[in-house]
Amino acid sequence: MTIKVLSRSPERLEDYDYREALEIHVDGVKTMSFHDGEPEDASLARDFGDVYSIPALLKKAYEAGVNGEEFVITEEETL
Repeated sequence: MTIKVLSRSPERLEDYDYREALEIHVDGVKTMSFHDGEPEDASLARDFGDVYSIPALLKKAYEAGVNGEEFVITEEETL
């Protein structure tokens, strides 16, 4: 299983009004995406809804380990 974590570099934050972003790709498929929105509207349903997929992804990672798959995590500042 290959996990790629994409985030914004400090140099690019100014271009996005200092709003952070994070994406997680599992085996080449974007599975989670979080982007700062308006602070007064920040909620699980609006800006952080992908947290609900965490249990299924944990199960998938566990099963990959049980099956002896290699587990690789990489991080890139590319957003």
